[in-house]
Amino acid sequence: MSMSSLGRRVRLLAAAITLAVGCRGPSSNDAPATTTVAALPPTAPLAAPATSTVQAARSAQPSHPHALDNGAFQQLVSELSEPDKNFFSDNFISNETSYLQPAQQLQQRRRGGVYLGVGPEQNFSYIALTRPDMAYIIDIRRDNLVLHLLYKAAFDLARSRSHFLTLLTGRPRDHSSSLPPHASIDQVLTRAERLPPSEASYATAHQALRERVQAYGFVMTGGDGRAFERVHRAFFKGGLELRFSLKEHSSRRYPSLRSLLASKSPAGARLGFLASEGSFLFLQQLQRDNRIVPLVGDFAGDGALPALAEHLRQHNQKVRSFYVSNVEQYLMQNGLWWKWQRNVAALPADGDSIFIRSYLDQGKHHPRQLKGHRTTTTLHLMQAFKRRHKPYPSMWALATDGYLVQSSSPGAATP
Repeated sequence: MSMSSLGRRVRLLAAAITLAVGCRGPSSNDAPATTTVAALPPTAPLAAPATSTVQAARSAQPSHPHALDNGAFQQLVSELSEPDKNFFSDNFISNETSYLQPAQQLQQRRRGGVYLGVGPEQNFSYIALTRPDMAYIIDIRRDNLVLHLLYKAAFDLARSRSHFLTLLTGRPRDHSSSLPPHASIDQVLTRAERLPPSEASYATAHQALRERVQAYGFVMTGGDGRAFERVHRAFFKGGLELRFSLKEHSSRRYPSLRSLLASKSPAGARLGFLASEGSFLFLQQLQRDNRIVPLVGDFAGDGALPALAEHLRQHNQKVRSFYVSNVEQYLMQNGLWWKWQRNVAALPADGDSIFIRSYLDQGKHHPRQLKGHRTTTTLHLMQAFKRRHKPYPSMWALATDGYLVQSSSPGAATP
């Protein structure tokens, strides 16, 4: 597809979404809709949402100027996504133990704008720390899109942080008492595991989550349906001990979901997305407003990122934070770097916009590497990257170039 044709499609999409802004999806107190709209391939024309779904969306009151109804959300996902690609790991959860390394810096930055990210649950912590208006999670694997639909449904249906985890892991919910809003993450994790899992509890949770995803306009049949079941069953089987794993056997032991959720920042603060009621409720509202949008896309591709850049320009939105993990390590291969530079250049941003990068120690330590961690997470100005017109010789060179360090002045960081 030519870029001019792509541009016309995105402009039409933008107009449709502008008309849809203000409606939102079902809340946790609503019954799942029984009429659904199939999620079609990225290049296929989209069917109109069923009448009952549209009427339900229109009857909802807007909670945020950028909120989308279910039809606009499903269309945005379908129109902007690229075809699926393979990767060497499933990435059900992160393997980056250093993900909270820049937490205090992120808290001090400007709120609002757009957050971009890649991969699984670590995005939720960055979104909670930076408080954007909109968030887009872009990954080359369609399984990651399905994973985020599972998370979306769990956020939507959850009555509490511990209930969220029981839905995610297929455990029965303990109704005997409620945790106070100020409960610690340790208390939340303990409550989520109070009752033992069973096939019956998994089936109940799975059916509720699947129905809620279908209410957003996605029919969980075929490949997506199998992926949805595979992802949810992985959380059921692994529980809070679920770990990142490679598709090929590896002797390395990665962190568990439990340890990631209970992680601390270098200052000793628990700042993961389930560590506080405020963070959880913020994310829950974004999910109910359809303001966390999962996409299938290659960072060096010709579809998702260029189309998203035009969509953001159409809506006068700027990228404030872009969590790229260590994806750039793979873009240094096979001549993809110039396409990545092109796609970054197209993103609307300003002098304060940042990358959140993760460096994996493969024999050469990062200057900011923390004791006991194999990964290092740092912040970098996007503007500096845009000014550079040649590739980096290595991921280490990229990860150590111009990273921001904590400033003593609130709201500021210095190279």
